[in-house]
Amino acid sequence: MKEEENLKPLPEIPKGFRAGFVPITGLPNAGKSTLMNALCGTRLSIISEKPQTTRNNILGILNGLDYQAVFVDTPGFLKGRNMFERSMASAIKRAAAEEGDLCVLIAEPGLPPEDKKPLFEQLKLVRAPIFLAINKLDKETTEDRAKAAAAYYSSILTVKEVFYISALTGGGLKELRAAIKYALPEHPPYYPQDQLTDRWEKFYAAEIIREQIFKLYSQEIPYSCAVEIEVFRETPGEDDQILAAIHVARSSQKPILIGKGGSMIAKLREASAKALGTFLKRQVELHLTVKVTPEWQDNPVFLKEIGFYDKK
Repeated sequence: MKEEENLKPLPEIPKGFRAGFVPITGLPNAGKSTLMNALCGTRLSIISEKPQTTRNNILGILNGLDYQAVFVDTPGFLKGRNMFERSMASAIKRAAAEEGDLCVLIAEPGLPPEDKKPLFEQLKLVRAPIFLAINKLDKETTEDRAKAAAAYYSSILTVKEVFYISALTGGGLKELRAAIKYALPEHPPYYPQDQLTDRWEKFYAAEIIREQIFKLYSQEIPYSCAVEIEVFRETPGEDDQILAAIHVARSSQKPILIGKGGSMIAKLREASAKALGTFLKRQVELHLTVKVTPEWQDNPVFLKEIGFYDKK
């Protein structure tokens, strides 16, 4: 049998199919990851009450019968203090200014702090239409602050439409999802229509471990850690074998991460293995090591190895 006879025919794309990229931008802790997870109906970005949890641009793909919205969960707006943060800031600018067919700006009720207002200047470069989503209305008791936020952002940016939502409870998401669909250009799907993200399981393994670090540790520890998956082995009929190295910037942080008698690292391993098993829908045997990698945030070789370094 010829090789081409084994190929499955591509599914027919309906006439008028819409597809496009939709960056989700905003200040740290505005709810970007929660919104993308809610719109896609699955957990793709890690969530924490601590700001600046997302470090990469993560794609979440929402597939409908006649459309495909490719959401880009970007890191929160920030001023880069080191090579690592400058790489994150560059990713935000590219996603908003270059890669979007539609941009969703998510904001909390009320006005942004004065020192954060200049960060929205980069959105003036956006060529795509901007949808403004005022989030966290499940926590807001009056409409005044939500309306004030809508008025402020509409005065400094060209906002096409305003939505009042709760990414956590799902309030207003039906209307936002429908508006996004009809704002997308006519285009064939960019990804197979059963695909949910562009990332591999190995990437999500590192993200899930990092999410547990945010849950278990306080102060600067979560921000000083980078997770590297050194081994990710699947063997049919056996537990997945995962070896992860947690890199810290200073030697004084290592004993904090490990804890007295290894108590904290044991809690981290147990919580991470459970979360990984739920995500992968397979049993996982997880091993963790802690390594001191001085000033990893400014080490281009290390950043490139873990997928962050960007020369742009």
